[in-house]
Amino acid sequence: MSLYNIGTKAYCGLHKITKQLLGHRPTSVKMFDVLPDDVSPADLSELYPIENVLYTKAGSPQRESYSAVYPSVRLGVGGDATDEAWSGFIRSSKIPEGYKGGGLHYAGFIEKRGWCLPSWIWTNAALVRMYCNVGDLRSGQEIANRLLSFQEESGGWIVRNDYTPVAVVPVLAPNDSSYIANNAMLSVYRVTGEKRYLDSACRCADWIMASARPDGMVPVGFDMNRNVWQKHNIVDTGFTAALFASLYEITEEPKYYAFLKRFVASYIKLFYIPAKKGFATSLDSNDQQLGGMFARGQAWALEGLIPAYRVLQDDTIRIVIEDTISTILRLQRLDGGWAYNLTRPLMGEDCKGIAVIAKALMEWNEICPSEKLKDAARRALEWCRKHTAVNGQARGGIFSYCMEGAVVHHLYTSTAFVYASAYAIEVENKLK
Repeated sequence: MSLYNIGTKAYCGLHKITKQLLGHRPTSVKMFDVLPDDVSPADLSELYPIENVLYTKAGSPQRESYSAVYPSVRLGVGGDATDEAWSGFIRSSKIPEGYKGGGLHYAGFIEKRGWCLPSWIWTNAALVRMYCNVGDLRSGQEIANRLLSFQEESGGWIVRNDYTPVAVVPVLAPNDSSYIANNAMLSVYRVTGEKRYLDSACRCADWIMASARPDGMVPVGFDMNRNVWQKHNIVDTGFTAALFASLYEITEEPKYYAFLKRFVASYIKLFYIPAKKGFATSLDSNDQQLGGMFARGQAWALEGLIPAYRVLQDDTIRIVIEDTISTILRLQRLDGGWAYNLTRPLMGEDCKGIAVIAKALMEWNEICPSEKLKDAARRALEWCRKHTAVNGQARGGIFSYCMEGAVVHHLYTSTAFVYASAYAIEVENKLK
């Protein structure tokens, strides 16, 4: 274990103890497994294997999720074995048929605890794109068709569950819906030419434009319980731009170009921090920046801005991209990784943003070739290899530890995200 990781875990351990002494015990939502024999098939189809809380409709008896302890993961896989390991992790993450979301994939794995976040259906779109890019159309189309069946009449998707102390909150999210439309529907459309996938993406885009603010900013999500838009926002909304850039390239419809231009201008104005040359993590209800600079946030910003620049050819966008990349390159650690929060590095490492950043660097390299970009991507990929599990159910997962548990409802833990393995495969192919 590196000195950085030792320092991180010591800091996070002290942070946890301090919160407990102050009476602020770190808590996470207590979730329960439901086994197929516990409920009827009709009830099972409304429940996840693990992501059920006490106030959901669930059968009895209930078993607390994550109560079983899995072996610790061992990390470090050789270069020749990485693609097979990452692909295997993705295959293993499939949600069993019969459950809600059956046939789609869990979003992540918690070390010593097991699979997590089955409600995060939006992350499946990364798998579709990866499968299409590596020539496995059957696997990609299978997931895309399942996602297509979940599309709401509005054109968006209920992409995840959020949790409060009293309720499960299904979230209909424009930004994550755009991720599905772009990476799943349009990826399959480009290969097959089947109009239903293009129509799906267009319906999603039209709904996003109709629900956006006058300045073009996209709200983070619609609370399906209370029928209200959530007031805050997150940097992840940046990848919305990629959908509109792709649709304009495919259809040449001016409405997509106009919205892309308006959205990107608003996004940069609200989220970009010129003095720090990077993007804030979130906005409060008054559009005030919060939360420092998360590594994954820089990745998602670039994932939208790079295709936007390809279409708009705007110098302001180019400068923001180049300045953000300069910050990323400057803050890349010697082992090739990045801190989970770039401004608060002792929070831990980023298990999911690193592969996404690496892919963004390779995408920008196609526009502005640079050995620095490729070298940084190579080093990031090497970090991914060294942090890939080589044993147990989690084999092929790219793990790291952080204070927030990487948003898996389980704090102070090591986690791996399935889409990170998909991004790593794509980066490896680009570097080849």
